[in-house]
Amino acid sequence: MALKKPNTSPAFEQEPATTANEAEAAVAETPKADGGAASAKAEATTAVAAAAASSVAVNDALNAAKAFKKEVEEMFNAADFSFGSHRVFKAKDGVIKEMNGDKLVLGKWVKARLLAWGRHFEISPGEDGASSAAFVAYSADGITIDNVIGEEQKHWEGKPVADYLEYLRKEEEFENAGKREFSDTEVAVLGSEEEPGFTGVVQITLSSSSIPAFRKYQTDLEATAKCVAMGLQGYTLPTDPFTLYFIREAAEKGKNSWTKIRLSATLPAKV
Repeated sequence: MALKKPNTSPAFEQEPATTANEAEAAVAETPKADGGAASAKAEATTAVAAAAASSVAVNDALNAAKAFKKEVEEMFNAADFSFGSHRVFKAKDGVIKEMNGDKLVLGKWVKARLLAWGRHFEISPGEDGASSAAFVAYSADGITIDNVIGEEQKHWEGKPVADYLEYLRKEEEFENAGKREFSDTEVAVLGSEEEPGFTGVVQITLSSSSIPAFRKYQTDLEATAKCVAMGLQGYTLPTDPFTLYFIREAAEKGKNSWTKIRLSATLPAKV
């Protein structure tokens, strides 16, 4: 690199001649300056490409999550869940079992493929017993009675749920009468703890306390779909995200205890 002229030089002082070594150094440094500019340009290009790739990954992630969510939405009310249309299983007495008919006990877990889902409301006296069972009613929207078990109460079908509840509490003296929401799932059974050879399309109904588990399974898969599309390490989607395990779980609140269901893509070592 050429030497700078000393600040103390006389006005007409001739600058010293550049030596051979200094000339070589000056020539050698010139490409360095150009190379720095090229390097900065390359880095900028790489950054733009990385940003573009990241944007594509994010869009892919969002599309994957939307596709999964759309499929779940299309399953909603895609089956007939009216009374008597399916063999109905629920979590009760520590297991998942059939509520009527053969009263088949599937055990602590059931592996199944989700085909459709929906919801319904049950209006019940709030008491157990054969006599009170006749007053149990069903409603698809929680507003209008669709079906009542007992023949003597059939005239309530098509009437408001609110009026039926008032009737149960005041005229029939069922003080604990109430309305509860349930989620219905139509599934193809692939296996179970107690009946590994049993297969068939059945309805597994989730009680109010199990509904959050069903919603969580959906949101977890949506989030995982985003992570997989973005290429984040440690995230994978099941081969079929709609094949899952219904696992019975003990629950309690105060002096009350019951059995509910949680959902998992895999079967835990301990159930």
